[in-house]
Amino acid sequence: MYYEIEDELGNVSTLQLKQRIAEEQIEPPKEGELAPLFYLRNEEGFPVTSLTSASSDSESRSILDLVRFKPLVLSFYCNCWGSYAPKHLEALKALAPQVEALGGQLLILTNESQKEIGRIGRKLDAGALIYHDKNYNVARSYGVFSETSPIWDRIAGISEEVFTPSLFVLGRDRRVGYTFVDENFDNAPDFKAILKAVYDGR
Repeated sequence: MYYEIEDELGNVSTLQLKQRIAEEQIEPPKEGELAPLFYLRNEEGFPVTSLTSASSDSESRSILDLVRFKPLVLSFYCNCWGSYAPKHLEALKALAPQVEALGGQLLILTNESQKEIGRIGRKLDAGALIYHDKNYNVARSYGVFSETSPIWDRIAGISEEVFTPSLFVLGRDRRVGYTFVDENFDNAPDFKAILKAVYDGR
């Protein structure tokens, strides 16, 4: 598609807009479905804490490793969500010890730098795993990131590529026990439902 733009001096220039290539929209997993497989590799992310001391030196970790011994609460997080971000982080901070008390594990995937991941870890002050989701690979597979339907197209104040606020509870059988996807940035996860799903997923 071509557009002609005339400046204040009457000069006309032509711009060609590239059409977005449509991608197949992946739907977030629903309760009862198998969670999409993913792998977290050290070269692709920055683990802040380890699931077990034995696994701390492993070069890669899959969702199967993560749910083998305990249910997993998987949350996506980004500082660039503006005023929504601190609320979501506070919710995760309150949730983390309760999840751990029930025998679960909190995993946060973010697009932040290693330095910022360290800050997030200190704010949480709990045994959460925090990884950088390189190239949004996991977020794509969970249907919470799309380049052809970006958040900045519909939510004011967000100007970068970012994933949708979301949280999933995965049982030891890799089944999804709870799904929270906040397309409009106006909701909060249900703590009771999360904790019930963690308990049921043991």
